[in-house]
Amino acid sequence: MAEKLSKNDLIAKARGFTNSIAKMDEKQKSTTPSGEYGSDYNKLREIVVRQYPQLTELLPPQVHLYAGASGDRHYTRQSYSEIDTFCEQIIQLLSGRND
Repeated sequence: MAEKLSKNDLIAKARGFTNSIAKMDEKQKSTTPSGEYGSDYNKLREIVVRQYPQLTELLPPQVHLYAGASGDRHYTRQSYSEIDTFCEQIIQLLSGRND
C-alpha cells in the first residue's frame, strides 16, 4: 500500500499550481493548458478525494480533457484561471483540517 501523503504535501502541490499561474499575464491565464497539466491537477484531486473522502462534495470538479485537431496533443476545457481557482479551493479546504 502506498504511503499516505501529508496534508502539507498536498497543499504544496496545489500551491505549485497557483504560484506558477500567478506568474502569467491575463492573456496566458485565459488560455487552456495541455492535457498533461490537466491530468496533473486531476491526480492531485484524486489523491485528496482518496485521503479525505469527507471533502468530496466540497471539492472543485475534475478538469475535462479533449484531443487537439491533430489528435496527438490533449488540452483541458478549463483555463489556467479556472484551475487556479480550483487549486485555491483545495488549499483552503485542506488548510482547515486539523489532522
